[in-house]
Amino acid sequence: MEGGGGDGESAFDTWFNKLYLGGYRVRETQREFYHATTQTITPQEIRAMKALPKYHRDTQTKDLRNRMAQGKAHTMTQMDKPGVYVAQDYDYILQPRRYVSAEERYRMIVQKVVKIQSFVRKCYAIRKVRQMRKERDYRLAMLAEKERRRKELADKRRKKEIESRLHPKTIKDFEVLYNGLEHWRQQQSEKINMAGYSEPARLTALADLLDQEAALIQKIDRLKIVANEENRERSIIRSLDMMAAPKKWPVSKPPGSFTLVDTPNTIRARELRDLYHALNIAMLTVDERLQILLHVKYTVKEFDCNLTREIVELIDREGDLVSRGRDPQSLEGLRKRISTLFLQFIRTPEFNPESSMYQRFPDSNQAWKRDQSVYYCRGCTKYLPSTRFYLSTTIRQLGNCKSCTQKENIAHQRKDDSFYAEMLKLVRIQEHQKRSKLTASEDSSGSGSGNGSDGSGAFAAFRRGDFHDNAFALLQESDMRYLVDVIWNRQSAISAAKRVEELILTRWDPVVELSPWNCVLLTKAEAATHDRVVGETIVAMAKAAAKLNVVAAMRSGSRSVSQGNEALHKLYSEEFVNKVHQKHILARQHFAQLPTMERYLKRNYGDGRRDGKIDLKMAVGVV
Repeated sequence: MEGGGGDGESAFDTWFNKLYLGGYRVRETQREFYHATTQTITPQEIRAMKALPKYHRDTQTKDLRNRMAQGKAHTMTQMDKPGVYVAQDYDYILQPRRYVSAEERYRMIVQKVVKIQSFVRKCYAIRKVRQMRKERDYRLAMLAEKERRRKELADKRRKKEIESRLHPKTIKDFEVLYNGLEHWRQQQSEKINMAGYSEPARLTALADLLDQEAALIQKIDRLKIVANEENRERSIIRSLDMMAAPKKWPVSKPPGSFTLVDTPNTIRARELRDLYHALNIAMLTVDERLQILLHVKYTVKEFDCNLTREIVELIDREGDLVSRGRDPQSLEGLRKRISTLFLQFIRTPEFNPESSMYQRFPDSNQAWKRDQSVYYCRGCTKYLPSTRFYLSTTIRQLGNCKSCTQKENIAHQRKDDSFYAEMLKLVRIQEHQKRSKLTASEDSSGSGSGNGSDGSGAFAAFRRGDFHDNAFALLQESDMRYLVDVIWNRQSAISAAKRVEELILTRWDPVVELSPWNCVLLTKAEAATHDRVVGETIVAMAKAAAKLNVVAAMRSGSRSVSQGNEALHKLYSEEFVNKVHQKHILARQHFAQLPTMERYLKRNYGDGRRDGKIDLKMAVGVV
């Protein structure tokens, strides 16, 4: 096809990409057709192809405009005259304004700039106020939540104390009752002695007080009998549930999960548990009771021994009495005897193999376990295992067992160690949290992954007894009593607060692990402030250590303790620091008597090691 341009030249040697202009499709044949343009190029395209590239204003400017710059003064000089008429419809009068000098204009610009700056600063101030208000609301909400939790815990603690006093269940609850009784007796005795009675009247009042004390002790003993019965029933149900529980087998996927597996022993234990519960159900009809007795009878008749024969004889006796229409209340003793014998049947490994896993001494009928350490109790004159004795870091030989010690405490001193037990538990949990953070930071810095630690994990570790070999892992309630009452006078070292619910032991030097010679008794708020302020120094030490190389960081380990002491001297006065150090010396002298504690001192504080310091890298993980 020939070109239709002005030059008449052919354009077959040049390929042009045509535009897509659409098309259509035939429905019957599904054939597609497209619109197209002619292949003949235009003369303008030929000239553009032959033209040289241009680099000047015409090629770089899109539009050009020409405008007149003549002022209005020249266009409004036409006036009326003979022969010329000028319309005045759109005319207006121009009046000269005040002349503005350069200084005035500069001052005006400065005023406008100041006004703009004021509005900008106002916007910044509004944003800052909003942020501050948001932070204030958040802080107030946190304080309100903290106060709510404090009140909730206080209310919960108060309800628990009331419940433990009205319905005591554990040995600690009865110790609280006896301790309160002793305080009441001392107060009443002091009132009688200070009242100025004559000698016969004073002796009479003291005798009445003794009678009241004896009546209260009888009430406590009755509560103890009821609590022992409830605890016995609760322990029986818990042991039966543990026997009937399926086995837990760990599986790989997902990690940490378990598979529950029933074995023939657990199935047998579950059947016996259900029979025991059915025997103790009250308000049954005669037919239901007879059916349960028949099922128990067939179960125990599988074995022939004195126990099973006695159970069968008692079941036949109850069935005969029930069939004769005897009153159920007259059968309570017989039913209790059947229940007790059947429980003995369940706890016998020959009849219930799963019970052998929950016996204290499974082979006690044959011989005493040779690897079990036993000790002689001077109170009850019995040989008991070591777990039946109270331990302390200051004793050299075991004396009375736990039962004899509790009886002696009730008879004489009536001390209450529940507060010291709770404080020791809380201190161990907090120390384990700090050690877990140290381990997690060390693992993350070494291998790139660490295990987080929280309160629940520390409490689970406390329940398992998974603690490091430190000083507080060796302390007992009696040691905490001496440490709090004797050394720290049972009051805060800063504010002298004496509310035992608010006191807590914390680290004196945060880079040294908690011990009787590195602790301070403060309130919980004071302990939080102490840890936070000294922790800021640890962060500063971490930043300084990051600039050092490995060798310098290792050598700076001896300076970590000095920096911690420096922070303590900045925070507290020299007199207060010396006072705390003096108490640490007393604690070191008292708790260094036990050989295990002495080995601990030599291992962590001897052989040239300075004050049990730890790595600065590990200390950073505490913050």
